Amino acid sequence: MEGIAEDERQLLAGEHVSGPAADAYRYRVQAASREFAGRVLNSERHARDVLGNPLLQIHHGEGMTCVLNPATAACQLRGSADDPMVTPDIDGCRPRCQCLARTDRDITVIQARVDELTEIVADPLAPPIRHAREQHELKRLRAIIEEHQHGARE
Repeated sequence: MEGIAEDERQLLAGEHVSGPAADAYRYRVQAASREFAGRVLNSERHARDVLGNPLLQIHHGEGMTCVLNPATAACQLRGSADDPMVTPDIDGCRPRCQCLARTDRDITVIQARVDELTEIVADPLAPPIRHAREQHELKRLRAIIEEHQHGARE
């Protein structure tokens, strides 16, 4: 729930969110803040019930945020789709998943990776296969950043 509080602070400060699950992210953060702010968890059962609430199924990964909907998730799930405690396999995230949202914080992580890859691609001693692979990834990441920034300008 601390993550939700930070997400709400960032949204209120004007953080832009992009991706297929951007609207769901904004809705869940605002609704969860209203519903759970100031709640005290006084038992393990109560904690399990609260954590199983779909509003709280927001999982931050490396350069992306999963707004989990088990019915549409493209990743492998830990647990069954009807289990309220199901979680996504963040390491197995699929680029075209409908549960993806990207915050400005995610874009900062992606930009750092772009900076790393730019150095690798510029290295004339890099093997051609590595150069091609990293060039492809660089193009993909730059497209993600551009899409995010384009949405922020609208």
